[in-house]
Amino acid sequence: MSQPDTTLWSDALPMILLGIRNTIKEDIGYTSSRLVYGTTLTLPGQLVHSPDENASSTMDFTSQLIRAMRQLRPISPRMHSRPEQVSQHLTSCEFVFVRIDATRKPLTPPYEGPFRVLKRADKFFTVDKHGKSETISIDRLKRAFVNSSIDTSMGNTLLPTARNQTQTPDSAQHHQPPTSTASSSVSLTTTRSGRIITKPKRFVYFAD
Repeated sequence: MSQPDTTLWSDALPMILLGIRNTIKEDIGYTSSRLVYGTTLTLPGQLVHSPDENASSTMDFTSQLIRAMRQLRPISPRMHSRPEQVSQHLTSCEFVFVRIDATRKPLTPPYEGPFRVLKRADKFFTVDKHGKSETISIDRLKRAFVNSSIDTSMGNTLLPTARNQTQTPDSAQHHQPPTSTASSSVSLTTTRSGRIITKPKRFVYFAD
């Protein structure tokens, strides 16, 4: 029982002597401790070495590990995305609403339209949007319930501002407010920045 550190040999001396006194003598078949005490002594585990048992336990552990790894099966990943539900009415509708995906101002409707459907496909529709054919994904579409008596071109109707611009010059001149004759006599003042200031009548003096 050699020790790596020979300077502390006195600390290992009791263990060495215990091992010598429990070593079996070949000529008589007994140990010195049994001859003295009449029985064997309880030895610590450091003095008992069984290489065969350790080798077999290592082999058993390796074989069990191999069997356990062979029985492992990969787990399929979870699908976190929800399947999109497409309305069945889109396959037979004549007009659709189109969702606005851009950033909208407050109180702005989420859909625009309705627009007439020109062509259908599995993933997209071709609609007549303001007189132009436009291909739109089916997930942005929503069926429009339009009364048959309503004009089909409601998506392309003129806005009130456009209607006012289409008036004839005669009607525009007819609705033009009459100019006051007194306004021509009011003096106008122009500032350095080019702004025209009209003074109130009570501050204007007329000469006869």
